[in-house]
Amino acid sequence: MHQHQRALAMRLLNRGFTLVEVLLAAGILALCLCGLLAAYVNLFFLSDLSRDMTLANNAMQAKMEELKKTNFDALSSFNGTVFDIAGFSASLAKGAVFVTDTGYSELKEARIVVSFKSRGRLIGEDTNLNGQLNSGEDLNANNRLDSPVESVTLIAK
Repeated sequence: MHQHQRALAMRLLNRGFTLVEVLLAAGILALCLCGLLAAYVNLFFLSDLSRDMTLANNAMQAKMEELKKTNFDALSSFNGTVFDIAGFSASLAKGAVFVTDTGYSELKEARIVVSFKSRGRLIGEDTNLNGQLNSGEDLNANNRLDSPVESVTLIAK
């Protein structure tokens, strides 16, 4: 009996995987690899968006610094100014400056909005990237251009 048990144990140890087990394991592995590949591709998209957001933010901050250095009485001349964004082709990004009176003679509001395309996706409301609010662009109905890359500040005389 002892020899019979040993022979049975040896047969069980030498038994390989069945075709179904191998195919199931390969399927699970393929599914996991597809998930990892999809995450990897999305990381490239997020990396590009992050780079583009940084370029847009830098251009916006540079324009805001330019406004702050400007003589207070000349600030209104910037209202409606449209500017290109360094690092983008002119057809893929635009910034716009809006200077408004606050009701106080020695205080003005300066708002800078940057809209751009990143991998074909528009960031901001300026769909035609001309720096102006056109028909159909005001998605949140607040009567102004908006973007995730936007800055508003008050400038005093």
